[in-house]
Amino acid sequence: MLDVQESKDKKNLENPGGEQEMKDLCGENAGLPFYAFLDEKGKKLADSNVMPKNQNIGYPSAPDEIVAFEKLLEKTAPHMKPADREKVVAYLKKAAPPSAQNQATGL
Repeated sequence: MLDVQESKDKKNLENPGGEQEMKDLCGENAGLPFYAFLDEKGKKLADSNVMPKNQNIGYPSAPDEIVAFEKLLEKTAPHMKPADREKVVAYLKKAAPPSAQNQATGL
């Protein structure tokens, strides 16, 4: 976890080199939260720029974002049991704001 892109009065909270790390992980234009999945050697497996036009998911709350996040888990955590992935997805759906939940039901 890195602290980056803080407001001017909180720049002192940023991690030295954090902006470069975001750039190296292709997150410099993604906005926050941005995340990357790394293997045990630090090689990037995937990142959160998986929405149409290479946009960042951010915190997945809309139905299409949750589906994209689930696919990221399938790709980057192959040993994660399907039941555990389903728990994560269920949590995200439950925690989604009402507007995102209404989008899923067509209301």
